[in-house]
Amino acid sequence: MANNDELDELKELGAGRRLVINISAAAIVLLAGLFLLLCGVGVLGVEMKKAVCGTLLFAVGLIFLVSALVGKNSVSLWLSFCFFVPALVELLVKTTKAGYAELYPLYIAIPAIASLFTMLFTHEWLAHITVFGVFGVPAGIFALQSGGNVSWAIVGAALVLYAGLIMLMLALKRRKKENENED
Repeated sequence: MANNDELDELKELGAGRRLVINISAAAIVLLAGLFLLLCGVGVLGVEMKKAVCGTLLFAVGLIFLVSALVGKNSVSLWLSFCFFVPALVELLVKTTKAGYAELYPLYIAIPAIASLFTMLFTHEWLAHITVFGVFGVPAGIFALQSGGNVSWAIVGAALVLYAGLIMLMLALKRRKKENENED
């Protein structure tokens, strides 16, 4: 695992790492194409039209993940989860009784999920906690509705209360900063 100083600097990748990333990306695309071909000719028993979106989303996420790990790039890691989460939603929609109406909070949570995994990789806790709070908490509130636990009226009220709490925290934080600058 790279230290934070390494992650803050943009360094050009060496030829060896670039080659590993490029060959890995090509292999991932080839495997995705092979999987879709096997679906298309009926070998796997999955309709290609049901598999194509999730397969391609997963493939792009995997390319970003390999790039992140080989290149020690936290932005690529963050982006990988922006593709993995929709791929997971597609898989769940196509293989379970859950539909988009139940799973949409996962889309709202994408930045929070991406930040969670990036935070574990970089150990930059504070930068990602904010993203988690801005997207993860509302996703959780929406999940209460999508799971059938509360009505839209409760969700709306909870979101307004949460927005008010964020505004209060920002106001207090700004005031604290102003007080520190006056000293």
